[in-house]
Amino acid sequence: MEEFRLSALPEELQDLVVQGVAKNSFRDLFRLRTTSKHMKEITVSPGVYASLCVFNWPSHIPRPLRLYEECFAHGSPSTLYLKGSQYFFLYGFEEEGLALIKTAADKGSEIAMYTCAMVRKAFWDEAEYFSRFNRDDIRTISMDVEENG
Repeated sequence: MEEFRLSALPEELQDLVVQGVAKNSFRDLFRLRTTSKHMKEITVSPGVYASLCVFNWPSHIPRPLRLYEECFAHGSPSTLYLKGSQYFFLYGFEEEGLALIKTAADKGSEIAMYTCAMVRKAFWDEAEYFSRFNRDDIRTISMDVEENG
């Protein structure tokens, strides 16, 4: 099979590929950073920070606060969810916290959609967000709860 170089792609596609890598694997993202100076520059772009899911960070490696700040500043759903949960449950800022959780849910974060639906049901007896879930979503959430609970 012929070798394919990522750098041969147009700049916009390179950005999309790196964002996809960032969404799925920190290990692969940091490997990509070491391949060239150009790739290192792409990996610190706003789109990459917005794509990072901090839940995929390896647990044995300390998480730098600067990483959270950059991801939050660029709208990463996982950090929006974490900050919203912190505001809502820890500090009691219900409106601000739920707004951040809802934003993360609107960006496709499954855990944020679930949390938003449960909080609205538990606190205000609203069931609007449950319509976003299908049977497969419920099955996946149930399995995640069983594994991590």
